[in-house]
Amino acid sequence: MRQVLEVSAHRPLATDHFLVAASCHTAADVFLAESEAADFAVFAPVFGKIGAAGTSSAGLAALREACRAKIPVLALGGVTIENVASCLDAGAAGVAGIRLFQENKSEDVVRTLRAL
Repeated sequence: MRQVLEVSAHRPLATDHFLVAASCHTAADVFLAESEAADFAVFAPVFGKIGAAGTSSAGLAALREACRAKIPVLALGGVTIENVASCLDAGAAGVAGIRLFQENKSEDVVRTLRAL
């Protein structure tokens, strides 16, 4: 069972020095986070995850839908140097990743992202 913590419950705890983010798995989650004044959302998993058998990926169409929200959306989950541009093309404000940085030199990732 998925546990949901309302962004609105945490907003009063945040000061001007903190951002409130929401971890989202559907476009509906992102729109809910937006309505509750989240500063940004992390949408995952966009692509398949290594070692996460049985976990379905949302895909680029779902990411594109989520990015219709008025808050920035970061793509997470299976993001690689080869598919990072497709996340940005779908409207993501940026990407978050583990594999992206584990499988590449950080300077190569930064260079690639800056070139997009």
